Amino acid sequence: MNVNSSEVAASTHNLGKRFGERSALRDIDLVVPQGVAFGLLGPNGAGKTTLIRCLLGLTRPTSGTVELMGHAVPGERAAALARVGAVVEEPRFHDHLSGRENLRIVSALLSDAATARIPEVLHRVGLSERAGDRVASYSLGMRQRLGIARCLLNDPLLLILDEPMNGLDPAGIQEFRILVRALVGEGRSVLISSHLLDEIEKTCDVVAIIDRGVLVRQAALSALRQASGNQVRVMVGDMVLARAVLGRIAWVQSVAVEDSGALVCTLATDATAAALNRTLVQAKVDVSLLEPASASLEQRFLDLTTRLQEPSNTSESAPRRGAHEEVRA
Repeated sequence: MNVNSSEVAASTHNLGKRFGERSALRDIDLVVPQGVAFGLLGPNGAGKTTLIRCLLGLTRPTSGTVELMGHAVPGERAAALARVGAVVEEPRFHDHLSGRENLRIVSALLSDAATARIPEVLHRVGLSERAGDRVASYSLGMRQRLGIARCLLNDPLLLILDEPMNGLDPAGIQEFRILVRALVGEGRSVLISSHLLDEIEKTCDVVAIIDRGVLVRQAALSALRQASGNQVRVMVGDMVLARAVLGRIAWVQSVAVEDSGALVCTLATDATAAALNRTLVQAKVDVSLLEPASASLEQRFLDLTTRLQEPSNTSESAPRRGAHEEVRA
């Protein structure tokens, strides 16, 4: 079924959060559209979990505003969370009860409709056959699935999931990806905080990157991956000859070799890929591929964050980088 939804699922304006003298978040302007899979990325300690906790009203911001499903948080938190499901950090349950019994406890606090959804949500996360087993016997991956099932009980328009792929095996990750795309297809938004860049790249439509508590980039994944400048990727039959030819072309500003063996050529702004192809072919260079160059999400992530520029082996820098998300409300 399709879900009638507002245009924006969640947003922040000039959001800041301090813990004593330390700034965990600074002037965050975030917009999570409705009906998308939204990836929230950042190095460890960047402020991702602190931001999620501010969105959900679990941590009160020091400055700025938060809106969730059109309601101010924390002022209208109950109304905001009525159609939101969330898992923050590792989901917790009553281990001596079964997965189904844990869901029944939560659904009893919500509505009869939520109780009626229990078989459906267990099926959606692949736990129908183990629903009667005690949660104490569940693996971490199964607990993650049960946490998502719990999120779905109130038929949410927005799901906020903090590291939901932790503990999932490759088959489980693929099933999770299919589930997310199905939820988005129903008009819902799914905000995923994760360090698994490859999975975010396969799952999400929009990505925001946070570093040192600052939102450094938010964009559609396709736009984020777009390489800067006028660049093309070329696969050739004779690498030596191709590089010699390219070195003689004035409007080819630089040539780099990827691990895949492709050449990435930066062209002058008025040059075209067609002209490059024609020049190589006329020089008897076989061209098997020529396309606009784009960077992987991992490459763009590393470009946009300062992680690699920081000292990682000093006793002072490591705690400071990891401290943001260690704070609990």
